[in-house]
Amino acid sequence: MNQWDLYIEHSEYAKNHSLIKANKIELMQFKQSNQKSYAKFRELMQLIDCTVLDIQTLQYKPRVLIASMMYILLGKYFKNFTSNQIFEQFPRNSFYLLDKTSEFNDLFGNFLLYSFGFELNDLLPSIQYTSTYVRLPISLDLPKAVKMTKENVLEVFFFFESFNILGTF
Repeated sequence: MNQWDLYIEHSEYAKNHSLIKANKIELMQFKQSNQKSYAKFRELMQLIDCTVLDIQTLQYKPRVLIASMMYILLGKYFKNFTSNQIFEQFPRNSFYLLDKTSEFNDLFGNFLLYSFGFELNDLLPSIQYTSTYVRLPISLDLPKAVKMTKENVLEVFFFFESFNILGTF
C-alpha cells in the first residue's frame, strides 16, 4: 500500500497519467492521515484478512494476492468497474485485465512493474480468486480499542484481563 502511495506521488509516469490528473483533487491513497485514505486501507485489510482464512489462499503468493486486491479496489475507486462486475464477471473471464485500451490497466500495469516486478497478466488467477470476496460486508467503524479525540487524534487502549485459574494471582 505504501508502494502505491509513493508511486502516485513520485513517479513521473503516474503524475502525468490522465487518470491521476483527472483525480488530482483526491489522490487514491491508502496510507495518508485522512478519513478517505483510512477507509480504503480498512477495506483492503479486511478483504485480505478474509482471504487468508480460506485454505485456497495458500496456492497464491502473498504479494500477488495483495497486488490483486489492490487492482480490484483501485479499479473500483477509479470507476473502471463496479462491485457487481467484479463479483460476476472477474471469476469467469479475463477481458477486463487484458484490455490494452484501459487507462486504468495502463496505470496499474506500470505500477506493478515499478513496485512489484509483475506483469498485469501475471495476476489473472489471483484476481479471479480474490474477486469473489468483494461482496463481503466491510465495517469502517473504529476498532473497540481505539477512540478518536476532539482533535481527530486516535488513541489506542489495551485491555488486559487476568484470569485467576489456580487462585494464585
